[in-house]
Amino acid sequence: MNDIKKISKTKFKKMEKECLALVIENSMVFMDEIFIFSEITPSVFYNAGLQDSVILKDAIDINRAKLKRDLRLKWYESTNATLNAALYKLVCTEEEKRSLSASSASKNQQGNDICTQEEYLKSLKEMGESIENAD
Repeated sequence: MNDIKKISKTKFKKMEKECLALVIENSMVFMDEIFIFSEITPSVFYNAGLQDSVILKDAIDINRAKLKRDLRLKWYESTNATLNAALYKLVCTEEEKRSLSASSASKNQQGNDICTQEEYLKSLKEMGESIENAD
């Protein structure tokens, strides 16, 4: 189980530079995508400690931010109501979010108002009495 080999700082920097170029070139948003485009195996990558590289993490975070921005722009230009609602939820204030949740909850609550048989019969009786009294 002691197959972890310490690599030199020079080799680490060379691998890091290669991975960074791949991340930027291929707009990667996940660290494990590196294995698809390189000869570096996961065991070598993790044994070298590249998963902790701040440079690689930052490059992936930048790619994620760019992707999120591109998606938001597409949502903004879209006429799809679902995408518009998703974008609105991303940009609305906390008060607006609460308002949306409250109206959604009240709609669900209204749809779930089920009365007991006793309540139903009582309401029928009251309706009948009001019709008789209307004459």
